[in-house]
Amino acid sequence: MIVRYRVIEDWLAEKGIWFPWGVFYENLGDIFLDYTLLIRAIPDDDRRKGRYFDQRIRELRPGIEEAEVVLGDYAGRYRVLPEIRTVEGVDHSEIHARLWKVLCEEMERRQPRGTVRPVQYRVESAYHPLREGSEEED
Repeated sequence: MIVRYRVIEDWLAEKGIWFPWGVFYENLGDIFLDYTLLIRAIPDDDRRKGRYFDQRIRELRPGIEEAEVVLGDYAGRYRVLPEIRTVEGVDHSEIHARLWKVLCEEMERRQPRGTVRPVQYRVESAYHPLREGSEEED
């Protein structure tokens, strides 16, 4: 199965740049029949955008060529790149996984050169030795 998709960008005002947020892609599968397009996006705190985009896809039923109409009220902050690309996979799961990889590659490519991304987590040791006494006390 070959699916066409377009990259969605989010305007990051604090940095003054457009940054990849997700993709709209054609629904060629036999699930989600109410949708002409599907969305693959980064995890976001504000899920209202995704629900809004879903609703607009169901109402307007745009093809990949008209994907911009889905943005509606969010058109000032988001944009759909004009380039239509393709991805290939045997089923919806493989397409979904490949689009996630495409999105990660887009984000990585847009990082400023020489930027070091800090680690966001710390692994705690599962082993904590008990100290019953010190050598100085003996």
